[in-house]
Amino acid sequence: MPIIGKKLSPYALLSISGLLATSDQAVKWLMQQSMAYGETVSVTPFFNWVHLWNTGSAFSLFADGGGWQRSFFIGIVVVVSIF
Repeated sequence: MPIIGKKLSPYALLSISGLLATSDQAVKWLMQQSMAYGETVSVTPFFNWVHLWNTGSAFSLFADGGGWQRSFFIGIVVVVSIF
């Protein structure tokens, strides 16, 4: 059943968003439990799965920011979600 051209209720969209966020956190937790930090697993000849931490935003932008960036980005997400 294609959903193109049909409106989804806000509750359906919120449920999809919650499911995606929960799935994302579950995969991160599973990888943290099953792989050592810095470990690399070859998936294909051109794709490797590597356990590393990104302490900043995209590509470690603001990594030396002292922690303010987390609250800043959470605030942006809350404002955008309410809007």
